Parts: sequence; C-alpha cells; structure tokens
Amino acid sequence: MGKAYGYIRKSPKDQNDDGKLTKLAEAGVKEAFIFEDKISNTSSDCPAFKRLIKKLNPGDILFVTSLDQLGKNCDDVKEHWKVITKDCNCDLVVLDTPVLDTRLGENVKDIVIESFNAFSRIKRNYAHQRQAEGIAVARVNEVTFGRRSMPIPDNYAAIAGMYSNNLISAREAARRLNVATGTFLKWYRGEIVSTQSNASVEQR
Repeated sequence: MGKAYGYIRKSPKDQNDDGKLTKLAEAGVKEAFIFEDKISNTSSDCPAFKRLIKKLNPGDILFVTSLDQLGKNCDDVKEHWKVITKDCNCDLVVLDTPVLDTRLGENVKDIVIESFNAFSRIKRNYAHQRQAEGIAVARVNEVTFGRRSMPIPDNYAAIAGMYSNNLISAREAARRLNVATGTFLKWYRGEIVSTQSNASVEQR
C-alpha cells in the first residue's frame, strides 16, 4: 500500500485551517506528509502543490478536505485531478464528499466527469450573466440603485456543480460559500433559468 498524503490551500488572511489538519489526521495522514499552500483565490502559483506532485508515486493516496482545495476554478480542479489520478497514477479522496474516492472504482470517473461538465455549464452561464449585467450598467451610465448585489465567490461554480449532481445539499453548498441558503438558491436558480432560456433559443 502506498503512502497517504494531504493537501491544503488557503488564503494568507485565514487565521486557521478550518479543521482541515484535523480531518486529514483523522483520515490517517501524518503531519509530515501534509502540504499547504497559502495563496489568494486569483493566484495560480502553488509551490507546495508542485512539490507534492514530485513526491507522489504510483499507488499513493492524496486526501483533500473538499474538491475546491484542488484549484481556484473548474479548469484547475479538472487539470489537477487528471495529473494526480492519471499522470501520477495515485488515488484521490475528497473527504467531505465520500462518493469522490477513486478507490471505489470506475464509477467515480463518471461522477467526476458529470460534475466537471456541470461546472463548465455553470461557468459559461455565469459569464453570460455578468456580461449582460455589464451592458445594462453601461446603458445607465454605470449608475445603479438599490442594494448592491453580493459578489459571487470564485468557487461558486465548483460548489454549484456538486449541488447540481446531488452530491451536497443546498444548505451545505451555502455553508461552503459562507452565504445564506436563500442567496445560494437565488444564484443557482438564476443559472438554471439562463440555461433553459439558451436551450429554447437553440431549439428555434
């Protein structure tokens, strides 16, 4: 059996690891085998992750507490999943989503692919929505009225994709995004409406 490794990424502003070290320890990962990056949500520089990849050998297992620990966006998560499971030939376990455990067999691959596809759809719809909002603001000379909308976090697409595939509840999705459940559902339903509208236009 290979070695068990852990990986954590967090913002330099975070004062603690939100229990990530404890969760990794409970999974059987020794502290010496845990790699940690302190990076911003917009940074792509992950020196600890790069060192970790060089350490991994076929048969090793990498544990992360959540899927969004693998990257700042869907493309990063998808690429890093491939590097770990294909290039390094290692198993990958997402502790807060038990179904995302490559040790369970080939079925996990289908679930992950569907999740990534959902991430991509949501990401595209979100981009279209932001573009439409920008046009609307420009038409009124960038003057807005009423309460300012809460910005959608960078990891929204990944979390919404997991909710879309019934991997987590709306309440859990909201908790991970640090917003109210109603706020998350408002964002998510807005994406669904946008998707359905686009589909109707394509059918015409």
